[in-house]
Amino acid sequence: MNQGRLEIWFEGHEDRIQTFLIEINRKQIILPKVIRMSWLRAKNFCNLEQHLKAQKLKTFLELSGKVYPNLVKVFYANLKFSNGVLKSSVKGVEMEITRQPWKDVAGLRQRGVQIRKGETSAVDEFNKVQYYYQCVRNLGEQARNFHVGRLRVEERLLAMVVTKIIMPRGSNHATLNEGDLVVMYCIQNGVMVDWTYTIRDHMMKAKRLTDFKPSYVVLISKFIEPFSVDVEGELEESTGLLNHVSTLNMHKMGFTKVGNTWLVEGDQGANIEVGANDHEAGTSGGNQEEDEPQPMAIELYNPLENIGPTYSQFDKMVLNQLQDLNMAQNAHHIYYTTRFQDLDDQFHNVRDLLSNVYNRDNPRNE
Repeated sequence: MNQGRLEIWFEGHEDRIQTFLIEINRKQIILPKVIRMSWLRAKNFCNLEQHLKAQKLKTFLELSGKVYPNLVKVFYANLKFSNGVLKSSVKGVEMEITRQPWKDVAGLRQRGVQIRKGETSAVDEFNKVQYYYQCVRNLGEQARNFHVGRLRVEERLLAMVVTKIIMPRGSNHATLNEGDLVVMYCIQNGVMVDWTYTIRDHMMKAKRLTDFKPSYVVLISKFIEPFSVDVEGELEESTGLLNHVSTLNMHKMGFTKVGNTWLVEGDQGANIEVGANDHEAGTSGGNQEEDEPQPMAIELYNPLENIGPTYSQFDKMVLNQLQDLNMAQNAHHIYYTTRFQDLDDQFHNVRDLLSNVYNRDNPRNE
């Protein structure tokens, strides 16, 4: 990468160039996703539309337009949180994301319960197991690992909104964590959330933690514009139909429209989920990332099911052992990654509490 370009990006903060190259620039940006309220209405997801609008999420969820990938990474490299405000610097322009930019760009206000992964105590009535069972299609089926494949169609779509737009992550969309579930619970039960707090925390994790990737690229690009950052000559991209949630996404998730209703492929009995208009109105032509899990993925893939008679019993035994080893390694990776993130959340919770105590006892230093 050109040293001169780096010095322009980090004007006044040249000491952070090395950190940028090692920690941020190597991370792949999460592609933005857009969902239109008009599309939800056209597909007769009226309840979900009303829930999202009640949370004042319409503008944020419909954000689209120009994206400056390189400048977004610079924004993350210089990102810090101080006195309740996100601060960063891009090309020598100091930026403070106060209440007004959140309102003007994303339509979000700093009010409601404060929720993030590892901090759900603000919603006393929430129980992740009970809520998950309220969302599944078949109560008689044993639920494991809070898999999205068992959810009803509206909850499945809401889960995608949460894990792809509100708190986006680059992989493992098949399993919902406690943070995902409490956000879904609040949206469906009318518990107003301070989304600026949730998004801000997610941004800071993308800077601190290796497993979190830079996201909110449209939001950050729109934050940059009002601060008159010079974007001439910078890499510029735009959101398009591929970024929009569409009927094709529903098909990829395993939902098929028969007549006026959505049915779940592979389920037994009557599985009518929600009405849908026959006329395919609204935004269309979207696509889903390769790793989007299918509801049928509940069943573990068995590499032996198509093995022919040419494989010996010993070969099958070895393949079975390799499969078990692979599953065990994946389970250990998920466990230790989750534990590390939980410890990180607890550390920052303690830091916030100590900061509040210090500010209370030293009002002149606020």
